[in-house]
Amino acid sequence: MTTTRGELLAADFFTSTYRMSAHVDTGKRRLADLVSDRLSDFLPLQDIYVSRIYRPGEIVAHFKAGSIIKDEITFVVLPTEADGLSKDHVYPAFTRQMTEVFITVPSFELRGSLKVVGKLDLQALLAVGTDKFMPLLNGRAWSSLLPQVQFSGPVILVNKSCVELFCVADKD
Repeated sequence: MTTTRGELLAADFFTSTYRMSAHVDTGKRRLADLVSDRLSDFLPLQDIYVSRIYRPGEIVAHFKAGSIIKDEITFVVLPTEADGLSKDHVYPAFTRQMTEVFITVPSFELRGSLKVVGKLDLQALLAVGTDKFMPLLNGRAWSSLLPQVQFSGPVILVNKSCVELFCVADKD
């Protein structure tokens, strides 16, 4: 019997107080699908570096393996857009538009773009569908207590249940 090792993806996981830089064995799936999978409440992590969000460069602990509770993840910064888009979700190119949004979650302010089909309905986006996380493209995150602490990536997966405020950015 042969076993195949999946793809290891590097990502930064944020809770309300910590940043965990780690690797995830995604197998043949994308991280967006793994974090929204309701069959498991945990996500196994490897090579985990833990830091406090107000001192992200200071590593307080390192572990070879561990698990994070998916509901406690506020957002995830990913290295490529593809890793943040679900394989299970259809993104029709001809009807989508990019909408700039501003989101607050515990301890952070987020800005970026959402791919929206049709008219944007903020409440429906948070309440409808089975995805627990939404992809924020060209995402930027600032600590609400220390705005000089910033993170960015091609995509940030935002836990819908952690959203405190969700706004469409004003067009200048």
